[in-house]
Amino acid sequence: MRVLIVDDNATSRQILTARMTSWGMRPSEAAGGVEALQALGRARQENDAFHLAVIDSQMPGMDGEAVGVAIRADERLADTRMVMLANMGARHDRQRREELGFSGFATKPVRCRELLNVLWGVLSSTPGCHRRPVVAHRGTGESLGPFAGVNARILLAEDNQINQRVAIGLLTRFGLRVDAVANGAEAVSALESIPYDLVLMDVQMPVVDGLEAARKIRHPQSSVLNRAIPIIALTAHAMQSDRQRCLDAGMNDFLTKPISRQALSEAVSRWLPAGGAFGEALGALALATEGASRAQDPSSAAARTDDLDGEVARHREVMTREP
Repeated sequence: MRVLIVDDNATSRQILTARMTSWGMRPSEAAGGVEALQALGRARQENDAFHLAVIDSQMPGMDGEAVGVAIRADERLADTRMVMLANMGARHDRQRREELGFSGFATKPVRCRELLNVLWGVLSSTPGCHRRPVVAHRGTGESLGPFAGVNARILLAEDNQINQRVAIGLLTRFGLRVDAVANGAEAVSALESIPYDLVLMDVQMPVVDGLEAARKIRHPQSSVLNRAIPIIALTAHAMQSDRQRCLDAGMNDFLTKPISRQALSEAVSRWLPAGGAFGEALGALALATEGASRAQDPSSAAARTDDLDGEVARHREVMTREP
């Protein structure tokens, strides 16, 4: 995931670069609008285009709005998503910036978790789909999940109550909506009436097991609303032959129990509607968002001062500290 950071302030560029690198992104820097446009065009010619541009609003010569207008005027850059960073106290016309094509907005100094939530919201939106810009809100004290703002609904098919509670807990903490059923027959029935976006399917269940349920879902005469819905298998067996059985039944992916937070986050990111080219970066952002929320301690000086005017070393300490 390539990101272009456009800011005339070298310190801000350095800190944003360090943050985004730690989140698994590939950031590059531009000190102004002209340099940014040249970098975007060059990357497109090299078939290594930038997916996202994070643009400071106040720069000498060519300000953030002018850069946004120039990007939107170039058909080659139509897929580039844009986030604007504005100084605190500056007048913000968000409707105008939405019209200019900005998908996200945050106020500097921007805190780590706020920036993560904005980037996640922007990258998880469907390309070409109109939606209101993602705006960083500050001061509520509420910890948002890494998938907060993603309008997706997940069906979990799992007969073991402990495993079911663990999966529901993780998905809920991620900020996702999840419904649970206890066998494959119930899963097929639920899919016939509710437009889910993703299924997590245990392989060994009573009544109808996961493999048979997947075959029923994929059958051309199936009554489910979406026969192509992504299905992730959940199994205690890790053999390649087990994985192949799941794929042959029509499942898309495979998770081995006990399910880890990282593996689940990455798998969900791959198969939600915003997956595909953005999946890997979204998975990294999801984990980073949750890590930042869990590590943030309101009583600590590091948490109170985690902003763009802080130090790179302090930011890394907060991001890597074990909960």
